[in-house]
Amino acid sequence: MNILCLDTSTEVLSIGLKTDTCYEERLIDGNFSHSENLLAEITSILARAGLELGDLDLLVATKGPGSFTGLRVGLATLKGIRSASGARLVSVPTLDVMIESCRHRGCADIAVIDAKKQRFYIRVEKDGRVLCDTIDGNPADIMDILNGEKEVFVTGRDARKFADKALSEGASCSFAIDSFAPRNLSRALIRLGLEQLDRYGEDEIGAGPMYIRRSDAEEALLRKMKERSDEKN
Repeated sequence: MNILCLDTSTEVLSIGLKTDTCYEERLIDGNFSHSENLLAEITSILARAGLELGDLDLLVATKGPGSFTGLRVGLATLKGIRSASGARLVSVPTLDVMIESCRHRGCADIAVIDAKKQRFYIRVEKDGRVLCDTIDGNPADIMDILNGEKEVFVTGRDARKFADKALSEGASCSFAIDSFAPRNLSRALIRLGLEQLDRYGEDEIGAGPMYIRRSDAEEALLRKMKERSDEKN
């Protein structure tokens, strides 16, 4: 099976290609524009494996939370490839993939993405159990979990920022920061994508990114609508 996967949920790009005979993954961190460069990276990784779009069997992507623009670009690109190639498409929650990429036995694993506005996207698991499903919040929102553990492992590019904020808010646990973050998520993404395909099948045609917060544009529109409503009243 020829599987192409990518994560565009942050400014970092994880891209991977797995075939029956080879595997390649790339991590690009810095000065990368998903909208301008993603198709070129896909074309290059396929060419090195001697494949064309029509040879792909499965497409796997992260679906959020994360960058609104990045998620739209990633999923729209793979939907276009699905239409052209007939490959199946599966999307997986971003923080699930981040934790899957570096699980630890006996301690809580936390995946975080800086959600801006002094908040984080957060997910917490321990030994396969979900202690906190994906939220848009702060360390204070999971302080009971943090203080119930001796040590927690935090992954993600913003792990250190999260740990520092948690300590400033009164966390008593010890934090182990993922020194390899940001990681290439391709192996974990392919693994979870295959599991999801087996359990639930491919994504529906109309499926889109998983947003747990309104975009700035949506917030601005709502403010304008409220202002107009207040003026009429």
